[in-house]
Amino acid sequence: MSSTSAPRSQAGASGVAFLLQLERRLRLLQDTGEILSLSAQLLGQRLGAQQVACFDIDQTLQCPTLQHAWSDGLAPGAAGEYFLGDYAARLADALAAGQALAVSDVASDPRTAMPAALATFARLGIRAFLNIPIAKEGRLAALFVVHSSAARLWHADEIELAVQVSERVWSTILRAQAEARLRALSASMETQVAERTREFGRTWNVSPDLLGVLNLDGYFEHSNPAWQATLGWSAEEIRTTRFLELIHPEDLPRTHAAWDAANQGQPALRFENRYRHKLGGWHWLSWVAVPEGDKVYCSARDITVEKKLEADLAARNSERERLWRSAQDLMVAIDAEGCFAAVNPAAGAILGWLPEEMLGRSLFDFVLPEDAAATRQALAHVSQEAMPSFENRYRHRDGGHRWLSWVAAPEGDLVFATGRHVTLEKEAESTLRSMQESLRHSEMALLQSQKLEALGKLTGGVAHDFNNVLQIISGNLQLLQLTLDNDPLAAKRIASASAAVERGAKLSAQLLAFARRQPLKPLVTDLAQLLRATEELLRRATGETIETRLLLADDCWRALVDPHQLENVILNLAINARDAMEGQGQLTIELSNSVLGSDYAARHADVAPGDYVQLAVSDTGTGIPAELLDKIFEPFFTTKKEGEGTGLGLSMAYGFLRQSGGHLTVDSLPGHGSTFRIYLPRSLEAETELPLQLGGPVLGGKETILVVEDDVQVQTTVVDMLRGLGYAVLRASDGESALAIIGSGVPIDLLFTDVVMPGKVASTALARQARVLLPQLAVLFTSGYTQDAIMQGGRLEPGVELLSKPYRREDLARRIRHLLANRQHVTALHQYRAQLAPQPATAPPGMRHILLVEDNADARAMTGDLLAMLGHTVLAVGTAEEALPLLATPGLDLLLTDISLPRMSGAELAELAARDHPRLEVVFSTGHAPANSGVLDPQARFLVKPFTVEQLQQALLPPA
Repeated sequence: MSSTSAPRSQAGASGVAFLLQLERRLRLLQDTGEILSLSAQLLGQRLGAQQVACFDIDQTLQCPTLQHAWSDGLAPGAAGEYFLGDYAARLADALAAGQALAVSDVASDPRTAMPAALATFARLGIRAFLNIPIAKEGRLAALFVVHSSAARLWHADEIELAVQVSERVWSTILRAQAEARLRALSASMETQVAERTREFGRTWNVSPDLLGVLNLDGYFEHSNPAWQATLGWSAEEIRTTRFLELIHPEDLPRTHAAWDAANQGQPALRFENRYRHKLGGWHWLSWVAVPEGDKVYCSARDITVEKKLEADLAARNSERERLWRSAQDLMVAIDAEGCFAAVNPAAGAILGWLPEEMLGRSLFDFVLPEDAAATRQALAHVSQEAMPSFENRYRHRDGGHRWLSWVAAPEGDLVFATGRHVTLEKEAESTLRSMQESLRHSEMALLQSQKLEALGKLTGGVAHDFNNVLQIISGNLQLLQLTLDNDPLAAKRIASASAAVERGAKLSAQLLAFARRQPLKPLVTDLAQLLRATEELLRRATGETIETRLLLADDCWRALVDPHQLENVILNLAINARDAMEGQGQLTIELSNSVLGSDYAARHADVAPGDYVQLAVSDTGTGIPAELLDKIFEPFFTTKKEGEGTGLGLSMAYGFLRQSGGHLTVDSLPGHGSTFRIYLPRSLEAETELPLQLGGPVLGGKETILVVEDDVQVQTTVVDMLRGLGYAVLRASDGESALAIIGSGVPIDLLFTDVVMPGKVASTALARQARVLLPQLAVLFTSGYTQDAIMQGGRLEPGVELLSKPYRREDLARRIRHLLANRQHVTALHQYRAQLAPQPATAPPGMRHILLVEDNADARAMTGDLLAMLGHTVLAVGTAEEALPLLATPGLDLLLTDISLPRMSGAELAELAARDHPRLEVVFSTGHAPANSGVLDPQARFLVKPFTVEQLQQALLPPA
């Protein structure tokens, strides 16, 4: 930066001489314009500047008013208001603090090198400047500016000289203004005194205000009688006492300051302080004091009462303010337009809105639309008279709402209202109503449940005795059939009687289902897959004139349920729907996920909150009248014509679902159809495979079976059936006698016991104690009325084998043969495994890669261990479906598979293996004789259970 050096002012004496000469010349001037003009010219010439100006700061530095400017080489500024913008905003704090600002070059100084400011400076021809602030009582009152058209370096003595000049000029201006006011006041007073000379004496004496004339020493030379009337002091006491001695100590600093100002010629207007009363205490006085020459003329009014009233009012206002701010209730003032004129801070706590966010806005911006009409009506009413109570809902900032109970009254143009937050009370009332309604529903549901429970106990007991009777009839019919010698008439009669037994057994099963006493074998089931598999059966059952639709959600949860019983329930509901539609209509089966909450559970006594799979069966039939909806689940109740139904279908479905932990509801409208909704609890476990369905030939054996049955006729029948199958049979009528037989040491292979037993030893206790004495004993339960002894929550305990009454001879034979074969096989495998020594790590000659398929977990584990000990590599799975993808395993030599497998049999698996992998060897493992295995291939290789290690090794040898 190139700067032009201005002539420096002389320091020291020359600067003082300049200031003294300036003061002498200024004392001769009384006009503000002349004072500014002379001082600006002298200072500009002294500093060699091109312009000096004075700005009056009325409000902010951004908009100063130019009072006067002297120019020499720069265009003079016009008097008036200027806008300095951002430049002033940046410097306001420093100037207000009284700091002089010197800028040597506006282009390089960061405080001024802004595009907008530089453009202004260039337009005015300013390159360097001084800003000298005049700050009074913390406020910027005026600003002196010195401008240079060339860049220059401002020296400290130049800045100090400019500061001294500005201070003296400002003081001179204030003095001139005060003198002008005093002269005007004096002239006015002289006129008034001249006009009212005659009244002065009377006014002086009768005025209630304290009048007095103070000299410069602080004594009242004259005082009117009001002094004694107000303060108790006589005129002589006032004249001989310096007035400052009567001032309250706390008011002395302010009074001293006002007295000093008066001595400087400045009047005091409405100055307040406290004077001591002669008898004690203090009186507040409000003063007007005007100095004139060496006297100060004073007038004071006693404002003690007003001060007390002010204090009382301030206390009341403070109390109201504290109440306004601390109140927990919402307090508002509403104007004639329905807008908030005042809102207390409780709005934030209650509604989430700050008071300033609500001020000026219509109350209907916050009232819920549903309550707007009632609120308008209430507002119109309260505008005329007070309203005791009104409730409505206001929007909360979080999107919810809050209930408020209002009390309101009009005052002037405003309505003042107080709103109490009653949301919790409202919710409690709603909850109470809901609880009362839920209690009513629960009481009704309890009565219905108790009625159905009583019916269930009755039907369960009937079914138990009925099943025993059916077992006797069925068993004897089957035994009788074995004795026929090609007598077609007798065979026809036996078949007819057997069919009647089957119908009776079905009826009994329905009764047990309603009583929740049927044995269930629940599996983790994919209901969507079950419905797809059942779809064709449903279509055949409903007929071609019924349109059947399946709406299955893609992400349905799994449920723990007996799939066979559930299929019966669905089929029964579909047939009922077909009958209700009279063969023409639409059947819709929907499957979806459902979450039942606590509210729903409160209305339904038999439901626990949680995740459920919902299966809805809807029809477009005639519907069910409302008065019959509570009866349709009762046994033998039906809306069908006589002979068209037993009335047990829905009761069976109801009992089965309750037993499964589920829930069944119905919605129906006469003429518009019905919807039955099944809710089954969600299962988080993996889907389980369907259990083994035993088939094949009816075979007996030579093992020993202990039959425990309290009904003598049933016992005789089953003993005859077992002996006809070749078994040795022992019999007992209760648990104690059965334990005595087992404890005698007689070899027993299988215990076949009724569940419901008389005496002290229950059937489950009998089974546990028998297995302690005979660890390898197989146990098979039978019952016509399954109680909780062998069940958990209506489901068979794990590992329990049950044959329900009435049963056929074929079912009894297959179940016993299956249990005995598995027991013998696993026992043999344990023995052979214990006999085998550990094999070396190296693979022996003849090692095979084997895929083992066995559904019995124990047998699969034991056989796998044996094969590994023999040095073979084994892949072991439980189903044919799991085995299919493993058939392509590289290096696989041999498939060793059980024949009786869930779903796909071992024979079907072998056919697929032969087709896709013809080099793969196949060995069938079975408990049946090869001739009765169902395998038609004459070249098939068999390993008959139970087998020895030698037989296993022989079966694994490659064919010659």
